[in-house]
Order: sequence, then C-alpha cells, then structure tokens
Amino acid sequence: MSVDHLRATLSGSGPALFFPDPEVPAIFNFDQGLAAPETFPTEDLVRLARKALDEHGAKVLDYFDPATGYEELVFGFKGLRKEIADRIERTQGKQLGTSGVILTSGSVQGIALAANGYVNPGDVVVAEAASFPYALRFMQMAGGDLRTVPVDDHGMDIDALETLLNKVKAEGKKVKVVYTIPTFQTPTCTEMSVPRRHQLLKLAREHDFLIIEDNVYGDLRFAGEELPTLLSLDTGDRVIQCGSFSKIVAPALRLGWIAGPAAAIEPIAAVRQDLGVGQWHARVMTSFIADGLLEDHIAEVNKVYKSKAETAARAVRDYCGNYVTFRMPQGSFYLWLEIDERVDWQRAAEMSAKEGIFFRPGERFMGETDGRQFLRLAYSHVSEDIIERGIKKLGEILSACARVPA
Repeated sequence: MSVDHLRATLSGSGPALFFPDPEVPAIFNFDQGLAAPETFPTEDLVRLARKALDEHGAKVLDYFDPATGYEELVFGFKGLRKEIADRIERTQGKQLGTSGVILTSGSVQGIALAANGYVNPGDVVVAEAASFPYALRFMQMAGGDLRTVPVDDHGMDIDALETLLNKVKAEGKKVKVVYTIPTFQTPTCTEMSVPRRHQLLKLAREHDFLIIEDNVYGDLRFAGEELPTLLSLDTGDRVIQCGSFSKIVAPALRLGWIAGPAAAIEPIAAVRQDLGVGQWHARVMTSFIADGLLEDHIAEVNKVYKSKAETAARAVRDYCGNYVTFRMPQGSFYLWLEIDERVDWQRAAEMSAKEGIFFRPGERFMGETDGRQFLRLAYSHVSEDIIERGIKKLGEILSACARVPA
C-alpha cells in the first residue's frame, strides 16, 4: 500500500535535488563542480587523523569536547571555530570570535540554517536570476517569496535590486534577505564590482535586510586582483558569510561554516538540532590550519585550476568558437557558455548525452529564462586530456546542430 497520501506538504514542493545516473556512461563528465582528486592532501589528512586520536583519545570520537561543553552540539568544535575566526580576521580584517562561527555539514547546511533562522512564510527573499539551486530551494522551503534580479558582467545588478526593493515596498511588503554569490558567482563566474558591493551594503542599511554572502569559491582565485568581501566591508552587522572546506580541501570532509557578527549568528544557532559536526574531522582541519598547511595548499590547487581553466578556454575557442561565447573566469571551477541561437540546443544536448558528454544545462540554475541558451561546463575534476577531447566532441555536435552553418 502506498504511503504517498501521508507525505507532508513540504515534500511536494519539488523533486529531490540530485541528478540521476545517465543511461549512457559519462565519458566526458563536465557536470558537477567537484574539487580535483589529484589535489586532495591525502597524506596530511591521514597523518593528522592519526595524530588527533593519539593526542586526544576518546574525546575525538564523542559528540563534543568536555572541556568546552554542550555549545559544541550547536556551534561545533571550538578549536576549529577559533582557527576560522582568526583566518577571517587575517584575510578579511573582521573580528568575529568563536561565537561568530558555526561549523556546518558543508556550506549548504549553513545556507539552510540561515533560511530557517531568518525566513518566515511570506517573507521576500532576493537572489540572482541565475544562482545556486539548493540555496533557492531552501528559501522557498522556508516559505520565502523568492524574487530575482539580473546578473551582468559585474555581478548582481544592484540598480535592478533597488527597483525591486521599491516595488516590494509598494506592495506593502519588505525584503528580508538577499542571497548573493559576489565572488565567482554560480553559475556565471562573474564578480560583483567593488562599487556595487558598497551600493548593496548601503541598500541593506536603508531597507533593513540581511545579506547572505556565499563565499564558497572565494579562495579559488588564480587570476586578477582580490576583491574585498561583503563581510569585510560591512559596518552595520548586515552580512553573514558561508564557506567550505569541500571546495578547497576535499568534499568528503563535509565541513563548512557560516560566520558573522555573534548577534546575527544567534538565530542560526537557535534553529540547529542535528547535534553538530563530527569532532574528528573538525580536529583534523584544526591542525591542518594551525600547522600552516591550508594557505600553501590553496596556492597549489589554484595552479591546477588555472591550468585546467586555460585548457578548457582554449579548447572552447578552438572547437566551439563559432557557436558559443563566454568570459574567461579568474577563479572557481567553471566556464559559463552562451550557446548561439543558430544551434538547436535541445537536439545538441540530447546528442551530447548519447556521446557521454555531461554538463549542467543553464536552465537548472534559472527560475525564469529569457530565451537564451546556456550551459555550465565544470573543468575542475577531470583531466586536461578529457577536457580537450570532450570539448572537441561538443564542438562537432554544436556544428552538426547548427540551423545555419558558420
């Protein structure tokens, strides 16, 4: 007998956000944004995992450190929170302390907790028109009234945001939260300009909303100048920021964080009920940072991604250049390709799947489409040989599916 009639309303808000295994094996898998396996610091992680057990014994395998107490069931291991807070102070000039950091199961849990801590049913939430789908789903599952604003070459269109703020106010409502990925935006890889960052913070003060800054790719810069984070520029305690070791060290750690002024973090702590993150992994990463390994590791992985990005960009220009346009990213894991309108994109996508070429279609990131055709191509976790051969094959398919030859 089916139990479908017993399901909660929330579970009917859409299918699970995962993508089933393809019918054809993935030969050229450009789909997911995964860290490169060759960058995983396996030997250091094994050594530090052993060290944690040898030095701290059973405490490593418990829910929390008795020396700290029950707060770690909500906030996570205090030692790692201190390392993260100290690093934020070094790199962003923001003093948060351990009460301003919560450890999470990847950055996605931090976003989910923020949604639960701040969004009531009917609250207006704003995000970029193309964005991280999990984050948008969390806001909607919390009952948020999700609105979007365009993204251009300089990130979120803040003028359009201001227009939307006034429109929402005219409706008798107010915007509660703005979720943004200002640095290496997903999926477009754009970066919000510094003037726009200041403008966004000004609007947050004037219109009284919270900013969730998704900075998960912020450390993965291999070109261009560092840009100040929204958290670093914030003078009004309006910004909370999430990050993750999944992208910069290894996904299986499932360790991320959400950080901000203690008063802004407290509502997130108030809704947490999963008994925190694992002590063992947290202690391993504490040593990884404290021993000075993290910064050198990030520098090395960015060399890998720089090389892969350059290989992918050159291959796209060589093999797909007649049918796509893109901007060269300065960091992160992706190319965001706009497909020429001459291409029968549905047919091309179907042919690509049959050839074992997988990527994330642009519509997966968009609440609304304007008729343009996009795909996100992840180069991070595949070899440069696969990048070269897969993009060459993609170019052949785009050419075959062009309504008007180049």
